[in-house]
Amino acid sequence: MSENSGYTLLHPTSPEEWESYYQLRYDVLRKPWNQPFSSTKDDTEDESIHLLMLDTEGKAAAAGRLQLNSQEQGQLRSMAVRAVLQGTGLGTQLIRELEAIAIKKGLQEIVLDARENAVSFYQSNGYTVTGPSYLLFGRIPHFSMRKKLLK
Repeated sequence: MSENSGYTLLHPTSPEEWESYYQLRYDVLRKPWNQPFSSTKDDTEDESIHLLMLDTEGKAAAAGRLQLNSQEQGQLRSMAVRAVLQGTGLGTQLIRELEAIAIKKGLQEIVLDARENAVSFYQSNGYTVTGPSYLLFGRIPHFSMRKKLLK
C-alpha cells in the first residue's frame, strides 16, 4: 500500500500478515490484562478495513481497523502500536491512512472508544471527547470520542 521511513503500510492478505496483525493486537490490547487470545477478535471484523504496518524486518509495528458502522459513520477499533514504538508517530500515520480511506468511502465522521491513557493521543489527532463510555475488564475506563471528516 505505502512505505514511509522504513515502515510498510498494507492491508493484510496473507496468512502470515493476518497472524502478525492479530498477534500485535493481542500483545498490546489483551495480553497485559491476562485475556485469552480469542478476545482479540469480535463479530465486526468482517465489516472492517484492516491496516498493518510492518517494520524493515517485516515485523508488525502497528495495526488498526476502520469499522463501517453506516454510510456516514466509521469507527476506529483495535488500534495498537508495538510498545517500544509508541510515541514515534506510527499511530498518527495509521489514523491518517484510515481517515483517508473513510473520506474516499464518503463517511462524514469517525467515532471511537479510547482507553483513558490514549485520550490525549486521539485529541492530538483532532478527536473530541463526547463522554464516558465503558469500563473494559472491570478496570480500564474508556471515553467516547468523535471527529467530523473534512472532504
